Amino acid sequence: MIKEGPELHSTDGLRLEAELWIPDDPRAGLVLCHPHPKMGGTMNAPLLIAVSDELVKRGWIVLRFNFRGIGESEGEASTGRAEVADAEGAVKFMRERFGDLPIAIAGWSFGAAVAARVALDDNGLAALVAIAPAVKAKPGITDGLPPADEVDLRIPALVLCAVNDELVDLEDCRKWAETAQTEFYAMPGANHFFWAKYDKLARAVAEFLDAEV
Repeated sequence: MIKEGPELHSTDGLRLEAELWIPDDPRAGLVLCHPHPKMGGTMNAPLLIAVSDELVKRGWIVLRFNFRGIGESEGEASTGRAEVADAEGAVKFMRERFGDLPIAIAGWSFGAAVAARVALDDNGLAALVAIAPAVKAKPGITDGLPPADEVDLRIPALVLCAVNDELVDLEDCRKWAETAQTEFYAMPGANHFFWAKYDKLARAVAEFLDAEV
């Protein structure tokens, strides 16, 4: 296994802090997007590390990165639209570096909404996983997801939510997933932060991706 700190840029030219994990015999790659930048979210969120570790064990290359304005990444944080260019830059990097492998994208909360926006404009991605996505827009905080009835996702997608989520309404998640025609899973006993559920969450994400990619 190899760990790198790659040279990563957003599609609008900002340098982004990143961490790349490459297993010995990779089968696919994943771009992983972190939760809300203004609420302590970074690429080193323990939940994302748990997901990354599980996927690397299964032969996935995983790229985690800090959105603009976070950690050592250049620029200023926004409410989700500007960060799309960051995630697109991460996808571009993965394709250029590992062009023969399928590349998927995933994110948690704020990052799930960003990942979904990227997937909506990129049919070349292998799959999307949106973990507890920020469904509804909140002024000054998040732009949320595009209206589900305007969505035309042409790749395998999973919306994974927590039954006891205190920040994202479970029924909002369910309705968005049903209208957008994605797979949907509500994890019992979990809250928005998936405390004590990291292993279960990581397996659910990995099993979906392994089955679809």
